[in-house]
Amino acid sequence: MSTKQTPPLKKISMLILFTVLVLGMLAPTLSVMAQAGSVATVNTGRLNVRSGPGVSFTIITSVPANTDVILLGRASSGSWVQVQLAGGQQGWMNATRLRTNANLAQLPVTYNTGSTGTPLPSIYTVAAGDTLKTIAAKYGTTWQALAAANNIINPNIIYPGQRLQISYSTQPQPTPVPPPSNTPTYHVVQPGETLQIIAVKYGRTWQQLAASNNLSNPNFVYSGQRLLIPAAPRYYTVRAGDTLAIIALRYGTTIQALSVANNLSNPNTIYTGQTLLVP
Repeated sequence: MSTKQTPPLKKISMLILFTVLVLGMLAPTLSVMAQAGSVATVNTGRLNVRSGPGVSFTIITSVPANTDVILLGRASSGSWVQVQLAGGQQGWMNATRLRTNANLAQLPVTYNTGSTGTPLPSIYTVAAGDTLKTIAAKYGTTWQALAAANNIINPNIIYPGQRLQISYSTQPQPTPVPPPSNTPTYHVVQPGETLQIIAVKYGRTWQQLAASNNLSNPNFVYSGQRLLIPAAPRYYTVRAGDTLAIIALRYGTTIQALSVANNLSNPNTIYTGQTLLVP
């Protein structure tokens, strides 16, 4: 009986050993991939975003404190990381001015400081013999991320000369929502109007109008009075795959602001169909 059981036991043991070895080899790569696409937050007054990893590069823009950015990669040496802003713009920031839970050392290298000084391009032109997997390996990303970023239905079909957007996250980048106009709206009270009538006309509540105009008596408005109409509140319904970081980037706000506006005790717990107030 023991003789008949030995071969299956050996096969199972060998299979387990092989699986452990494969997972051990893949673990570092999977860890690196997990870092790209993580969110970091500006931890200083204003932080410059540059065209390359260093103060010698041109300043593209600057962002205020508590702005969230998506981590894409890093320079092969130094403390600079490549990021993507809410509007989709990419650039470089000094990581010492950011706070994040990601392991920056495990981000894919997208700039080789020992080469010609030219960052790896964000667009790649497919050459003969390329596959999505070999291109992904070259840029330290995954074929799934490349397929998602380039709307490739069949990842086995790419062709020489095709231009691919290099991406480090399988999640589609959020489409920025333009902020509401900062131009104030005023209403001149007409004879017979009440605060309630004016509020209905503009899709607001009389409480909002009273608060915006410091009215101690909301029952008293007079003909010719100019009332400030407050901006309409923005709401967002959570969709499958959303995170608070993605929603914050889409609306140009922060995780903290969304959490406070919606009384979220745990910003990591939101659910599909939930309605959020966007500050």
